[in-house]
Amino acid sequence: MTRCLDQVNIVLNPDVKYFAQIMHKIAETEGWALNVEDYTTWLNSFEKFWFFAAIDKETDETIGSVTMAFDRSVSEKEDENLYSVGMYYVREEWRGSGVGSALFEKIMNIGNGSNMALHGALKMAPKYASKYGFDKMPNYTHEFASIPVENLVIPDADTRYTLKDLKDIDEDKLLAYDAVICQRRRAKYLHNFITTANCSGKVALDHSGNIVGFCSVRSVLANYLSTAPLYADNEDVARSLLAEVLPMIKDIKKYKSFVSLYPPTNKEAHSLFLSLSGDHTIFTPYTQCAFTKKVLPIPEEKVFGVLECANSFV
Repeated sequence: MTRCLDQVNIVLNPDVKYFAQIMHKIAETEGWALNVEDYTTWLNSFEKFWFFAAIDKETDETIGSVTMAFDRSVSEKEDENLYSVGMYYVREEWRGSGVGSALFEKIMNIGNGSNMALHGALKMAPKYASKYGFDKMPNYTHEFASIPVENLVIPDADTRYTLKDLKDIDEDKLLAYDAVICQRRRAKYLHNFITTANCSGKVALDHSGNIVGFCSVRSVLANYLSTAPLYADNEDVARSLLAEVLPMIKDIKKYKSFVSLYPPTNKEAHSLFLSLSGDHTIFTPYTQCAFTKKVLPIPEEKVFGVLECANSFV
């Protein structure tokens, strides 16, 4: 059967059932670190958010998707505000029908002229660069560390640091630490994302009570655990955070793996994830972060795990 664009409706921010349909397919075929609940989080968090769903007119099934979120820079400079693109996916049987191009054109028409960012699958990065202008890139591809849960070694915390629950931390101080990493004004988004039911988190303080890192680990629809995020001043802080957070996860053995996505320029991250598995960690080049106007710099040495890939570049 020949499929064509005339057989679908492209709908903006439809009912959550349409998000769930494509999310289950993405989890099955791609294994991306996402959840059905993310849609509600994103809708309720960003100043502006778009989820375009391509819906088969005959079956009422979502067969393609793309999202985009707008957030502002802490610098208050307009050219440092950002549109983040994610969840670009078309079911295999619909590829080549024009649906994918139609979806992507929707978000390009909105963000065109502004800086836009995405984490692209490596095989798609050249197309994003040549066709849509996502050709400003850091000089690396993000690395994906994956540890089978049966080989996961819970580390010991460093006694130099105090670990506290998120609820026991001054939120303004946590947001200030986050802003150093991401340079975004994303208070509502961060709070909503790391306090969902599928997340477990801790904050690390030094002897003076200053925040030196924070971590959230969440379960995702594809049945694994992901850092979301893991930001820390150094490897010892990151290890201490995981020493406290991983034991918080109920029935941890039911998950396939524990993973993290991070810039490979952070050599301490590689060392950390290797140490958690007795050499069973698998490291894979995974995504190409790319921008349309300019690369927004981050303190790569503090990023042991990004928040997420759909609506955050760090």
